[in-house]
Amino acid sequence: MTSIIQRAELQAKIWKIANEVRGSVDGWDFKHFVLGALFYRFISENFTKYIEGGDDSVNYLNYPDNEITSEIIDDAVKTKGYFIYPSQLFVNIAKMANTNPNLNTDLKTIFNAIESSANGYPSEEDIKGLFADFDTTSSRLGNTVESKNSRLASVLKGVEELNFGNFEDSQIELFGDAYEFLISKYAANAGKSGGEFFTPVHVSKLIAQLAMHKQEKVNKIYDPAAGSGSLLLQAKKHFDNHIIEEGFFGQEINHTTFNLARMNMFLHNINYDKFNIALGDTLQNPHFGDNKPFDAIVSNPPYSIKWKGDEDPTLINDDRFAPAGVLAPKSKADFAFVLHALHYLSSKGRAAIVCFPGIFYRSGAEQKIRKYLVDNNFVETVIALAPNLFYGTSISVNILVLSKHKTNTITQFIDVSGENFFQKVINNNMMTDAHIEKVMEMFDSKEDVEYVAKSIDNSDISENDYNLSVSSYVEPKDTIEKIDISVLNTQLKYTVEKINQLRTDIDSIVAEIGEIDNLFKFENDKVTLKPLNEVGVFLRGKRFVKTDMISEGVPCIHYGEMYTHYGTWTDKTKSFISEELALKMRVSEFGDVILVAAGETIEDIGKGTAWLGREGVVIHDACFSFKSDLDPKYVAYFTRTRFYQKQVRSHVSSGKISAINAKGLGKVLIPIPPLSEQKRIVSILDKFDILANSITEGFPREIELRQKQYEYYRDMLLTFPKDN
Repeated sequence: MTSIIQRAELQAKIWKIANEVRGSVDGWDFKHFVLGALFYRFISENFTKYIEGGDDSVNYLNYPDNEITSEIIDDAVKTKGYFIYPSQLFVNIAKMANTNPNLNTDLKTIFNAIESSANGYPSEEDIKGLFADFDTTSSRLGNTVESKNSRLASVLKGVEELNFGNFEDSQIELFGDAYEFLISKYAANAGKSGGEFFTPVHVSKLIAQLAMHKQEKVNKIYDPAAGSGSLLLQAKKHFDNHIIEEGFFGQEINHTTFNLARMNMFLHNINYDKFNIALGDTLQNPHFGDNKPFDAIVSNPPYSIKWKGDEDPTLINDDRFAPAGVLAPKSKADFAFVLHALHYLSSKGRAAIVCFPGIFYRSGAEQKIRKYLVDNNFVETVIALAPNLFYGTSISVNILVLSKHKTNTITQFIDVSGENFFQKVINNNMMTDAHIEKVMEMFDSKEDVEYVAKSIDNSDISENDYNLSVSSYVEPKDTIEKIDISVLNTQLKYTVEKINQLRTDIDSIVAEIGEIDNLFKFENDKVTLKPLNEVGVFLRGKRFVKTDMISEGVPCIHYGEMYTHYGTWTDKTKSFISEELALKMRVSEFGDVILVAAGETIEDIGKGTAWLGREGVVIHDACFSFKSDLDPKYVAYFTRTRFYQKQVRSHVSSGKISAINAKGLGKVLIPIPPLSEQKRIVSILDKFDILANSITEGFPREIELRQKQYEYYRDMLLTFPKDN
């Protein structure tokens, strides 16, 4: 099984489990149980492999709890950060889940034991509260102990069934992928709240590559608004492990998301001593002042949230904000996160931060902060992304790249909001790896690309009131059509003349019809009214199934005059059809009229089409083939008349699919003039039909040309000087 196929199967199965097991519980509320169970299985298997150490003679799953010494526990916690007894392992609990009447309380006890195993060790803060949101006594699982246990057992058994393959070969990577897949699915279905804790993988890739660009190694990487840790982990995925020397740091204000981030680190095989995720308000209570500076900073902070700002007089003296001389507005903390990141950035590093576009052009305090950033040459690049890339918002956001090691006073602006830099998916747009590669090539070269990238001297930005909006510097491609007025006026003249000629031709047809308007008043021996079953035969089509289909196909009329293909049907290739299939086919030949026998609306029933193709056509059981000596087009035109439709409706049975039988259609009366008159009527209607369609097509064309003519003269009259 290839890794791509294995991932796809895993993802489909785990999402199916997540939806089926939750029942009526909201998916957003239920995510903790599915994610928690996946995490529980991972750390159990990871811990088992550590204890066994590749020794086939050791079977930790069946090892007695009471024979484990304190030395074993001490060594394990120092190395792995936690300890799990054999009886507490996921596989042993899942095995008996369906029959354990104390499942919910047993799980609670196990989770508490795993967390408390780290007490007094360096890993204590990294393990504490990991299972806090996996509340096995929650009413969300049910109102009784039995219902709680039943749902918990279903979750455990579902996660137990997932095939992660050989742990040493690929299991760790697949566990992490499955966890991130689940988080992304929950985020996509949670709307705005989902976007607050998860940055889509494709955007995370771009941000990580921007922050790490051309750095052979970084001391550590930091996200001041870590969410579920997806940005930090993209840096790990994109680069070899050794390049990030001292690990992954992040701070998150939401307790649930803080737990998700820590689990995410473990699931991507980042040991407790290689990450430090802190809980708290980054702007008010930053945690990692003693760990700065960071060579790489990535962040997607919440857009335009409120913060204390100048309500707290101490903040203006904070080392993070004091150099700018002004605080970000209380109602919009965006630049507070930017200044925080800048302060924590090393002299050799980069920060890549997702920003709301408004901060780049608004006046007031935000303009003063932009002035500080530009005058001190900290802004390397501003990138405008496409709309609808993120969960919970459709706006086109920007990425701000900060650097303290620029060698010139040039700021780069890149506009990748156009369709050449994203592809449409069901609910959101996304950037492919090829799109990201194009962006990185432009970021690296700093060369101008027409309509996409432009490098501007900081002095020009200063003269433009420190506006950092990409659209102020990257000229959009002019997609307005250039109008040659002399050509346009010639086209208009031709179109009007053509329409006038069509009007004249139609008038002549109307006059011809006027000459024969007594046609149906002829003597009885000239025009007769007869039921269709007296002048022809109805053949009902036959039903086909998928097993009847052969690759090349034969035209088959379905209801609504839609075509599908079955078998192969020409004089030369009849032999390619099985005898059984050939006998099953009901074929209309040249001159037959194919009538709709069943359809979704009563209005469709009974309408006919004359089959004038050279080869036969198979008819589906939703149709009749009417064979007669009448002119086929005369019959087909007649089935469009109100006289005919009124008769048909009295015989239609309606349901999910409206239908009429041959007996009902056979009772419908049709006026029958001589064959020569039938052909004359058909000739008139054919011409009228063609002319009516032509004139219908001509009017929109004239309107289109008139609109362009108006726009040209409007712009000409209102543009000064005239040579523009």
